[in-house]
Amino acid sequence: MRKMQFIAALPVLFLATIPFYGHAQSTVDQVGNTADKVGSTIDKVGGLFKKKNRNKPADTDATKPTASPTSVGINTVYDFVPGNTLLFIDHFDSTKKGNFPVKWLTNASGEVVTLQQYPGNWFNITGTGVYIPKLKTGLPKDFTVEFDVIIDGGNSSTLFVDFEDALDRNFDKYPSNPYLQFRMYSGGSAYVECKGKDLDTHVNSDAYNTGGKINHIAFKKEGERLRVYINQEKTYDINHAFEGNRTYSTFKLGADFYSPTHMLISNVVIAGL
Repeated sequence: MRKMQFIAALPVLFLATIPFYGHAQSTVDQVGNTADKVGSTIDKVGGLFKKKNRNKPADTDATKPTASPTSVGINTVYDFVPGNTLLFIDHFDSTKKGNFPVKWLTNASGEVVTLQQYPGNWFNITGTGVYIPKLKTGLPKDFTVEFDVIIDGGNSSTLFVDFEDALDRNFDKYPSNPYLQFRMYSGGSAYVECKGKDLDTHVNSDAYNTGGKINHIAFKKEGERLRVYINQEKTYDINHAFEGNRTYSTFKLGADFYSPTHMLISNVVIAGL
């Protein structure tokens, strides 16, 4: 009889355990869900502090945009002022066309001509001669010299200008006396040499025109200082070009070129400071 009662009680006991199992399973699921949420939160927080990928290539100069080069504009001033004491002037209008100009000396030849393209008279010099203006007392200590020159023709040419410490009127392009010489080459190279100062320098000038155009050349000596102007360009400004204890009393002009090139001179003005 007791055995039967025990067996009958088993279903009741099983049914009594069902609510407990369901409650326990629900608790486990809640814990699992909470753990998942915590893990997700940790992943998010960890993502905020992730280190940069060391394998990612860094930016290089090649990938950066480069600025285009800028051309620098240079402004200057044409500050040539001629001397106030006129010593010599020649527009070659006092010499008849076809004759050698009366105000000049030379060891070669030359003639006064007119041009179809430009007004006035021009002195057509040779490619081998040296030309000296007739100055009664020579150049003073400080002076200005200016003239116009045209180079016509395709061959190479050189213009010579000498300031020499002598009054012997020699016609040497490279005299034995102390001198300062300026040379202008048809390619645009300008050159200054002073025999007594060990000065030997050259620059390139874009202002010098060949091919039948007029160039205005101007020189200014002030103490030892030399300034040379080609058209509107100050080509040279040398503080210690001349020897200070000398008087460069002779101005000589010459050229070196071959036919059919022509070199023509006009509007020569010499003045003292």
